[in-house]
Amino acid sequence: MMGCGGNDTYSSPAMSSNPLTDTLVKTSDISYNGQYTLIADNKQVCLWNNKIIQLKLPCLIGKAKDYIEIVKIAKNNDYFVTSNRVSVRLYSIKNGKLIGEWSLQDHIINDIALSKDSDVILLGFRSGKVSVINPFTKAMATYQKHKLDINSVSISDDGRFAFTGSSDKSAIYWNTITGKTIHRFEHKSRVNHVSLSADHKIGFSLDGISDKKIWDLQIGGLISELDSHQRFITINDSKISVNNQLLLTGSPKQTLQLWRITDGKLIAQWQATHLKTRSSVLSVAFEESTLLSLTSDGILEVWQYPPQSTINQP
Repeated sequence: MMGCGGNDTYSSPAMSSNPLTDTLVKTSDISYNGQYTLIADNKQVCLWNNKIIQLKLPCLIGKAKDYIEIVKIAKNNDYFVTSNRVSVRLYSIKNGKLIGEWSLQDHIINDIALSKDSDVILLGFRSGKVSVINPFTKAMATYQKHKLDINSVSISDDGRFAFTGSSDKSAIYWNTITGKTIHRFEHKSRVNHVSLSADHKIGFSLDGISDKKIWDLQIGGLISELDSHQRFITINDSKISVNNQLLLTGSPKQTLQLWRITDGKLIAQWQATHLKTRSSVLSVAFEESTLLSLTSDGILEVWQYPPQSTINQP
């Protein structure tokens, strides 16, 4: 199979495919280790245990599920959040208990990120502002980090560092405790998507036209750019592997792609199962020995890693 950059890429059929809902999914998240999938559709918000394909908790119904457009799972698998873009709710995965709720009045939330232990909730607003919330101490700080809409946010495991992308054509790596900018990266157009590695050493940012760059955040320098000649790439979700070697992305074109961080080469790609013509890959995740994806059709699929020789090939 030929990749976007003209190189041979690995591909294989899905190892398993499981429909989790028969309703179009509005938003979703797969936990970083692939254990859970959180889905919001027009009927309910449901948390699934991917290991046994069973509900982990009773689904949220009634007002708790109304107009939910953002959901996120904490990396330690202890908490999850839901948002209708004007308020945020934090729930316990252990028992489904509501931990807290925050309403932001006139601020419209475009994206949310959680630290590993959920002791930091990062909110990116259409105003270009961000809020850093500790849901357990109730502490909150708000910073004006961008001039225009913040479209995407990501946070380090310890909650101390964030990476945010904005319509002001910039991606900013900054300290959530002080609000101080560490590195600012300029793009050709609005930055639609960012992701940050767990140890905050690697960042990925994608703009609306052509920039698709992987950054060394310790020095503020470019590592590589995704080796794709395609313009106007859209990515719904991305994850950086624990060892900082690989970038996994999911797109609106039913495509799951795996990129090598050192040189930006596409080394594997898969076509997700879809029931509708415009089904999208909404969420992706690394598992210990497999990869996972969830489509807007509500289909959870498991994929085999490419051979190690493909990953390590220069």
